[in-house]
Amino acid sequence: MSMAPVPIVFAFDQRVLRPAVVAINSLVDAAHEDTTYEIHILHPGFNGKIISAFTSILAQTRHRIIFHLVDPRQFDTLPKGRGSWTEIVYYRFLIPEVLKDHDRAIYSDIDVFFKDDLSTLMTLDMGNCPIGAVIGEVNSPNMQCHTYFPENASEYIYMSGFLLFDLTRMRQDDISARILATAREFRRRLKMYDLEALNLACPDIKSLPFDYCVLESIYESDSIKDADEFPWLSKAYKYSDLEKAKIKPTIIHYAGKLGKPWRRINVPYYYRQYLEDVPRALNKRTFRDMRKLLESIVKHKLSKKI
Repeated sequence: MSMAPVPIVFAFDQRVLRPAVVAINSLVDAAHEDTTYEIHILHPGFNGKIISAFTSILAQTRHRIIFHLVDPRQFDTLPKGRGSWTEIVYYRFLIPEVLKDHDRAIYSDIDVFFKDDLSTLMTLDMGNCPIGAVIGEVNSPNMQCHTYFPENASEYIYMSGFLLFDLTRMRQDDISARILATAREFRRRLKMYDLEALNLACPDIKSLPFDYCVLESIYESDSIKDADEFPWLSKAYKYSDLEKAKIKPTIIHYAGKLGKPWRRINVPYYYRQYLEDVPRALNKRTFRDMRKLLESIVKHKLSKKI
């Protein structure tokens, strides 16, 4: 008996087409033989060439890709920034509305590399939690990575780059509207807009294992104690759990001082191989890509002189 397709959603614009291709190709390559992905792309407006190029990537596979145009003007009243913090950070909260025929779905950022299959999440017991996420830090006034909000009484701060949605419960409890309303309420205090609004609005979040968001610094370290994030991660996780996730990650997430791999001189070999296979129509570097690459080259040369 074949499994039902696993719906997974990405949201991005034309600035990050290259890493989006890597994320999707690695997702497909890591899928088990009996897993079929239904890949949904939320976007603010792709031309036909971009849509055709993404569609062609999956043309000879069992997987399917579906595009959903989002009107960015609906987020005009929400706080946002520049660079990576545009209104696209809120697109993930449209998923219950966009995927009306689904009871459960996965959301992922595109600055990731998939190493294993995600299908077991479709049957994970979420209890009464409408959302599942990976713990980022113990919530306290002494947090090292995240901003403390005294209004948030939850034990943990959860990362928002990989989310498991119980869409039925989210629709019943109007969770997305609550999150967006929270973003408006705290607009002057938010720095990590989607992450902070999510944590403030949702006290009941299901903890997902760290292997669904293994930070690159942890994955690449000789010893996880040497990773910049270890001081606060070690307060939320057992050492053995972090070590296990490092050895066998489900997803590698590119965040922190190392920068994004598609914008730097030292690209992990496995990621470089996927970048080399990006179709020409999607292999576009932005000005920011070039600037970050130049900064990476300069830092690399300076480190060689020390």
